[in-house]
Amino acid sequence: MAPRKEKTEKANADQGKQTVYHVIQDLNDAAGPEEIVAMDHEINDLREQIACTKASDKMLRGNLASVNATMSTQDLRDNVKAFEREKQHLLGRLDPLRSGSVKPISVAEKAVVDQAWKEWSGNARARKKICLEVWAYVTEMLPDGKTEAELWEELGLEPDE
Repeated sequence: MAPRKEKTEKANADQGKQTVYHVIQDLNDAAGPEEIVAMDHEINDLREQIACTKASDKMLRGNLASVNATMSTQDLRDNVKAFEREKQHLLGRLDPLRSGSVKPISVAEKAVVDQAWKEWSGNARARKKICLEVWAYVTEMLPDGKTEAELWEELGLEPDE
């Protein structure tokens, strides 16, 4: 090992390819056993204080989340007014039914209407399928320069809703 060189601020030692720098410490600055014990107590007190602060922080964040989740008084009032308007609208629609001027539909009449609906909706689906097949055949042989949209417009066809 190379001989030690002492300086007032730093010391360095050459270790082969490495140079190690270290600070020269004054022995009078070292803490005694009583000071170390006092520092340990202070560290433990601070750790306990941190734990209590974290628990308090968690509780306060929970309270803040619950406060933010609730609606303000003004929002509640606005919602009540909107519900009152909706209630009046629905009651207005219900009045003719309550007055008895509307004739109830019998189960037999409803069954007849449902059967007719199924029959005609089936016819409509079949006609739509036929129309799409014919349209595909017609648009295969369009003259040059004419698009499907132009032919659709020229024939005056309307889209199915």
